[in-house]
Amino acid sequence: MVSALTVLQAMNHTTAALPTAILSTQTEGFGTPKKLATNRWIKQTINHWQLVPNLDFSGALVGYIGDTEIISMVEQLFTMKLGNRPVIIDPVMGDEGKLYPGLSKDYIQHVRRLCTHATIITPNWTELCFLSGAEIVLEPSLENAQHLLDCIQGFGINAEVIITGAKLNDKTGCLFQSREEGFEFVGHSEIDGHFYGTGDTFAAILLGCLLSNLSLTDSVKKATNLIYEAIVATANDQEVANRKYGLKLGKLIQLIVSQN
Repeated sequence: MVSALTVLQAMNHTTAALPTAILSTQTEGFGTPKKLATNRWIKQTINHWQLVPNLDFSGALVGYIGDTEIISMVEQLFTMKLGNRPVIIDPVMGDEGKLYPGLSKDYIQHVRRLCTHATIITPNWTELCFLSGAEIVLEPSLENAQHLLDCIQGFGINAEVIITGAKLNDKTGCLFQSREEGFEFVGHSEIDGHFYGTGDTFAAILLGCLLSNLSLTDSVKKATNLIYEAIVATANDQEVANRKYGLKLGKLIQLIVSQN
């Protein structure tokens, strides 16, 4: 959440944060993090927001939740008048073929229901397979991507889908299909290793671009290119063992500010 708020502020968008939990570490690389629950506070905050006169949201970004009760609370937010404004849901629940620590298989169906409220979802390949109801994580391919998109529509998810961390033609990037166009792929040469926190930051840049009236395609391209710059900066600065501490955001923020 910290990186998302930083990115959106750098893109000149005012933010209202709703932390769904306070964790001792991020969800990967440190075992099972200790969590301070915010359930009661979230309920009170949502009730307060609904009473604030003229409170208007230009869009919404939902990331890691980790609690099924909070998912139900977050769904209440979508009763607030967002109209056709972007609602991006990053269904954060797993990677590399498995769920994140502390999450059960039952959690998937709750995230799937949440995604029916989205205008855009940004799953990685593993998360897309989970959302589709696939019994196993399929091999990445255009044919399988189309199959998975058809499956999630059967669950009532009609959002635009941007598959992050997709690998195609020796490049890594985003594979997406809008309602109007076929598949498009935006990527760069792969950099070895796993980079933590790219999904959170990508989704924030994407929302910032859409709120700045860029098209979906242009927003995906800009977000992908900026994330690549952050990955390069992290790879050049951090040893592999230290990458679990997250992306190096200094250069990324400088680029965002210079382009606004």
